[in-house]
Amino acid sequence: MMRHHIGLLFALCSCYSLLALVQSQRIETIPSMSPFYANLERNVDLLCRADKPIEQCRVRLPGTSSEMYDVTNLPTGVKSIGDLDQGECGIRLAVFKSDRIGKFVCVLTIGGEQYEDAIEVHQRVAPQPTELKISKHTALVDGGIRADQLLKARCVSRLGLPQSNLTWFLNDEPLDPKLLKPVHVTSEMHDRQILQTVQQEVNLHITPELNGKKLVCVMEHFALETKQETIFPLNVKFAPEEIPHIHIDELPASGSATVNITIHANPQPITRWTVNGRLIKEGESVDEYQAFVPRRMTGNGDYVVLLKNNDCSKERASLFTLEATNVLGTQTYVIKAVRVDDEGAEYVRDADGYGSDGSNAATFWLISVWTFFCSVIATRVL
Repeated sequence: MMRHHIGLLFALCSCYSLLALVQSQRIETIPSMSPFYANLERNVDLLCRADKPIEQCRVRLPGTSSEMYDVTNLPTGVKSIGDLDQGECGIRLAVFKSDRIGKFVCVLTIGGEQYEDAIEVHQRVAPQPTELKISKHTALVDGGIRADQLLKARCVSRLGLPQSNLTWFLNDEPLDPKLLKPVHVTSEMHDRQILQTVQQEVNLHITPELNGKKLVCVMEHFALETKQETIFPLNVKFAPEEIPHIHIDELPASGSATVNITIHANPQPITRWTVNGRLIKEGESVDEYQAFVPRRMTGNGDYVVLLKNNDCSKERASLFTLEATNVLGTQTYVIKAVRVDDEGAEYVRDADGYGSDGSNAATFWLISVWTFFCSVIATRVL
């Protein structure tokens, strides 16, 4: 009896009537694509189906054996499924095991002719732990990544089946697809199966604003119940940033006052103040002035720097210079103390001592709350 493979029939048939006959006997497989099963998964069905009644059905079970079985005489643990009269023939594996990896073949006899089709059966294989690596050309400093460079990071999920799915995030926000290179997939033989390694690269321009954020690669795989996150904290190193035109409200005539400046830097800077010729280093006191060590406010490089005047009646400076230095550079900030209005604009007095709104400056200070302590805040101008 002659056997035909369904894939060859279309090339060999030149007669329209024969082509129509063959097409009416096309075999389809269920599942239609290569399926992946977990080890010890129960009741795995593999089915071949034609559009005409099947006279005989023989199968080769997935695995290493090439033996053919009639579906009426199958080994233990394998059950026949489908109705031959309805053009169905297949098997049910009571339990899928690793020895059932391979090709399931069905050979159908229809109208005295034989037709054959197959299903490739694979075992789900969980990939190795995901790796997230940065390029060896990345410029590092003081245990972090130097700002103003292109960071090339690669996420790799090795030896899984089917292939893993990778997704990138910056904190909780999906990364712009424009920053991603195409997914690269390679195959390698392991334990009679071709396993797949998936990797993808991201090119991210590193700026100080990214400091403290997390670059996250999320891997999903059919063999795992939950997603796996691999995190690369962005510890971005940069010199103290510039703050142009710092104006603060003038100090009171008596009591104490604190000049409060927030600067952006990483690593933490060393600071020193200059007031009317005096140099005051952080942690030191000179005359009525006391300079504090910068206090870290957030994880992204914000530091509060304080200079306290313990007795404004002795001196009311109107100009302060703050110098901040770390391993990446030095920044000098000039702070001008002026009278400002409610909108933050400089308050201009006329010749009679009245402000631009007609109020008397002396009266203003009498009703204000500057008696014993004053906190003068200058914020970063973006």
